[in-house]
Amino acid sequence: MTPNPLRSRTNLSILIGVWLGLTAVVGLCAFGTLYWLLTRNGGSQTPAATNTPPIAATLAPPATATQAAQPAATEQPKPTQAGLDGGGPACNFRPEPASGFGYGIQSHVFVGDNAYWLGVISDKLGFNWVKMQVRWYDLQRDNVEPFWDVLDAAMNEACNKGLRVMLSVVAAPDWTRANPMPAPEGQEAPPDNPLDYAEFVQRLLDRYPGRIGAIEVWNEMNLEREWNTAEGVSPTAYIALLQAAYTTIKAADPNIVVISGALSPTGINCNVSFPDCQPSGRPIVMDDVTYLRGFVDNGGLNYVDCVGTHSNGTNLPPDVDGANPPPREGQTFGGPWDNPHYSWALKSQVETYAAIIGNVQQCVTEFGYASPVDGVYPANFGFAADVTAEQQADYLVRAFNWMRDSHLVKMASLFNLDYGPKGGDPATDDNVIFSILDRSGIPRPAFDALSVMPKP
Repeated sequence: MTPNPLRSRTNLSILIGVWLGLTAVVGLCAFGTLYWLLTRNGGSQTPAATNTPPIAATLAPPATATQAAQPAATEQPKPTQAGLDGGGPACNFRPEPASGFGYGIQSHVFVGDNAYWLGVISDKLGFNWVKMQVRWYDLQRDNVEPFWDVLDAAMNEACNKGLRVMLSVVAAPDWTRANPMPAPEGQEAPPDNPLDYAEFVQRLLDRYPGRIGAIEVWNEMNLEREWNTAEGVSPTAYIALLQAAYTTIKAADPNIVVISGALSPTGINCNVSFPDCQPSGRPIVMDDVTYLRGFVDNGGLNYVDCVGTHSNGTNLPPDVDGANPPPREGQTFGGPWDNPHYSWALKSQVETYAAIIGNVQQCVTEFGYASPVDGVYPANFGFAADVTAEQQADYLVRAFNWMRDSHLVKMASLFNLDYGPKGGDPATDDNVIFSILDRSGIPRPAFDALSVMPKP
């Protein structure tokens, strides 16, 4: 994780680590299994197939990898054109809620049985969107035909389960840059030529026609770890990439929602304590509001249907003002009270962005609440100690309800479904403490609450 030079001030260095750590998404590949599900709905199921790892006798994955989710009798699924490389059946998407709001969640689709996990999202949670992060570098490390197999499987199963897919496309391969910047492992950079990115996006569009509902163009580009270029982080450089992608996407399918890459909330009070928020030299971190204003002033809104947002749950409820937190009542983590800032809470985060972007809606492509797993959480995630599993459930339901009713948010993707059973040690892997399944795959209270949450 790259340190933020703007946060070298004494009592804020820990808070910066918290903010940047919150938004890291690390896919650790330790496959786990789910321990529950179908009997909760009173269904009688056959035992798991012999090629499935041992699980409870009451649980069976879907019968086949291509079995589609069945909509309720009153629902009228919307058929679309054939998908995968021009072939295959049309997707019968789950009907959109009457509100038009998109309920989504991120799954680690590159690990495990997608027929099962995506079925959980559709059939058990009742969500209609799934987020998949596509690392261009991993699919096309050399300038040859991309390796599609794993993504093909995930896209097929999303279609079978009636889920609309949001693809977050990141991480350009080294061959797209003449002089790749030296950087610690894990840092990403865009291609030298934005048209190379657009060409890769075109490949995705050609391969999955009718199956992509939204594309998020990059991720957290106000941080060097995601935008490691000689120029440094730059709203105008990003707009060039976005414009190329937007033009390509809309020419292929005008119905695909184009989302600007969500910025990382940095937690800096630019206009109060940090006059150096206007970076000089080669900026490696830019405050999200400063970046967003530069994005708007330079015409970035001309190339989006939705502005990407990341909102990181801490130990404040989602529907309060992080800059004016409620009275502190026994919380061990003092960030919101020691350094009040809009980005400590979802409501004030979204409203702050709305004041800058006007009537353009936001797509919250990542949000969540961390709670200790087996009493454990990473050292830099002390706010998790103040959030019980029951509070995690309450806060997530309140977050979805507030976003929908605010009319400021078009769709939201919860982080995350299944990094609990698929991830690592909760003492070091922060993805695990945001999961709504525990390490054994057993639903946490948040899963139960979201599964019964009305989705009007």
